[in-house]
Amino acid sequence: KLKKSEAVFLEDMMDSERWRKLLIDLSAANRDSTLLNYCLSSISKRGHHREIAKRINQSDHFAVYSAMLASEFAVVGNIAAGASIDLDSSMGLYELVDDLRRTCTSTSYTYLYAVEVSVALIFLWQLLRYLVQIAREKAADAGKHSRLHQSVRKWERLREELESAMVDPSMSTSTAGSSTLFRKRRLDVALTVSELHQRQRRRLDPTVSADGAERNTDPHRDSLETALAVLFRFNASGTQVDDATLDKLLPGDGDDGSEVGKLMMAYPLAVRILLGHLFKPGSGRVSSMLTRTKCARLIALSVLAAETATQAEIGSVKEEDQEARATEEEEIKGMLLTGSQMCELVENMVSFTVTSDVNNNDPNPSAGMKLSKLALKSAPVAQGVVMWARELVGEPDFVNSASYATLSSSILSLVRIIVLKHPFSRPSILGLALAILKHSNSEVTYTRMKALKEQCLRLLLFLLVQGEVSTVLSNLTARLNQQGSSEIDASLVRYFVGGLLEVIRPPYSPLMVQSLGAFLLATKCTEALGSSYFSKENKARCCQLVQDFRKSPKREGNAQLIASLAKYYE
Repeated sequence: KLKKSEAVFLEDMMDSERWRKLLIDLSAANRDSTLLNYCLSSISKRGHHREIAKRINQSDHFAVYSAMLASEFAVVGNIAAGASIDLDSSMGLYELVDDLRRTCTSTSYTYLYAVEVSVALIFLWQLLRYLVQIAREKAADAGKHSRLHQSVRKWERLREELESAMVDPSMSTSTAGSSTLFRKRRLDVALTVSELHQRQRRRLDPTVSADGAERNTDPHRDSLETALAVLFRFNASGTQVDDATLDKLLPGDGDDGSEVGKLMMAYPLAVRILLGHLFKPGSGRVSSMLTRTKCARLIALSVLAAETATQAEIGSVKEEDQEARATEEEEIKGMLLTGSQMCELVENMVSFTVTSDVNNNDPNPSAGMKLSKLALKSAPVAQGVVMWARELVGEPDFVNSASYATLSSSILSLVRIIVLKHPFSRPSILGLALAILKHSNSEVTYTRMKALKEQCLRLLLFLLVQGEVSTVLSNLTARLNQQGSSEIDASLVRYFVGGLLEVIRPPYSPLMVQSLGAFLLATKCTEALGSSYFSKENKARCCQLVQDFRKSPKREGNAQLIASLAKYYE
């Protein structure tokens, strides 16, 4: 055992980001080392949970995992209450959730613990809300109540993401994710922990024996929950859902479908599965028109339930009009069916036309124009279109096809107009653009391929202008720092930075300084911008940018960052 005086060098190493990364990597490779486990615990106590989460699986270090989870749930709450990104790392909510999803679903016990923590937080919120409703005397209390409510909404959403990651095979981040047995085990754990399984088995009086206890039973709801669990099992095994399961979910005579809509709203993965049956290309798409109609109707019911819940939350509940509800249900169902058919048509074309004019009354619109209007008008159709596009560009056969360059360009134009109308689609669209940046096709000329990637970068600039600054810049920085990666060459870096300098203006927030500064300091970026191919005008703008950074509000760590930028750009 080292004496305190002899362990000073370890303390100095743990104060350095570079040495911390080395110690974390060594602890992952040498799990039985007492010294390295001590270092890992000390790094965790210092609050560097994000660095640990990014580099190792914490399932073997419960104390470290528990501390990280508490810290990350607090960060999610702070972001929901007003901050756009984590102040300590300039990490956006989507990136943070990705890290949590990977860490919390690595083993069954880490998932169970994360779910229990989220349930406990939500229960405490419900208790607090009850107390506030009883005794709310000051307006300030109402404000605090509202901000906490935003945090709880994010915690609920985070729990939904973790459940989806365990049930949906396409979201598996484990190396064993392709194993059928592994997927079945993950599904069994997720469904056993979920409310779908637990509610029917929960005793109202825990003092009574299990055999004689009164249970929380509701035959209709039990049937719906069982059918939904079967739907999840079909999806986890890669099998299309059958009509018998869908029939159990669909409302019968005299039922307006509000209950199944609420249930599917509580489990968004069910809606994504049904959208996949309608929109995903290839074998994932359902061929039977009858089955498609059933899927579309269930999605329509969940959309109506979501609208009703939103109206209730903002206090604008309208009288229930069954005839109007049925009409709206049919309209949504029709748009979903038409949208899925248009996707099926355009994926077999060389290219298609896109329009942002919803009021265009062309008597003979093309398939692309029909799809554009439907995606702008209907959020579920837009979600299905983005899902279709991501699946399509991820297929190797598509990347090597003759229509790849022209069809990809049309897809990028389509998702660009969706970005403006449907903000919640932006993370998926960002992933789509980054996926196309990775592509290479020997049959496409260098000039055509470069033009396609420049279109991707323009889409990223568009997302950046819409508020996705941290997410876009951090993703590009990570790709520039990847060893051996050639997806973004020097000419593309210069193109992106040139466009970026056109759209940003001072004053710059400390968070903008940190995100953009990290991007500009990437080795590939400094080399590309330091060459003679980068215009003198843009070099002068970079110099002015660094000077404007100096005038920005001060924040710890930014002074050193600006000094490093000055070495390259002043």
